Amino acid sequence: MSDAADRIRTLLLRGDNLLKSGRPERLPRAVEAFEQAAEIARDPAVDPAVRQLVERRLEAARLLSA
Repeated sequence: MSDAADRIRTLLLRGDNLLKSGRPERLPRAVEAFEQAAEIARDPAVDPAVRQLVERRLEAARLLSA
């Protein structure tokens, strides 16, 4: 697995865990983790399916924090 894929996986797990905590004050940190993953996913070497997954997670987290 590439470094980008490893980093994206770590950031998605972090964001998911922050969301699962159920603590509203952690939502901004979850969004931040997903934003970082989205930035890395913009690399053309990243699978488009992974890029779409990251974007969906980011969009959902932003909706929750709105």
